[in-house]
Amino acid sequence: MAWSDGGNAQDPQVDRDPCGAGTSTRAKLKVGTAENNSFRLVVIGTVWSNDTDSWDWKLKHNGEVSDSGRSRGSEDSGISFRVNSVMLNAYGTDDIVFRAENARTGEVCRAYVPY
Repeated sequence: MAWSDGGNAQDPQVDRDPCGAGTSTRAKLKVGTAENNSFRLVVIGTVWSNDTDSWDWKLKHNGEVSDSGRSRGSEDSGISFRVNSVMLNAYGTDDIVFRAENARTGEVCRAYVPY
């Protein structure tokens, strides 16, 4: 990825969400261009939670679902789960949304990056 090796791509954009009030859960969305390919966006969504619950997640790109799935947390790793995706870099601003919902508690994390 260009942002990790000093490449000349646009700096990555990041948004964070503390998720549910009164919980330690938090989420982060990071978006940047792929190394040597400004036509591709590298998207990373991460949820930190102190549980092994299942989470339903979606990545949206300009209002359309780009990827979705279900992941289970891991208490021992410090990160419940991480989602990596590559998207086309459309002309103009790309609106990227990462949303994760805890299947047991209904807690929702949502992060948004206009890139």
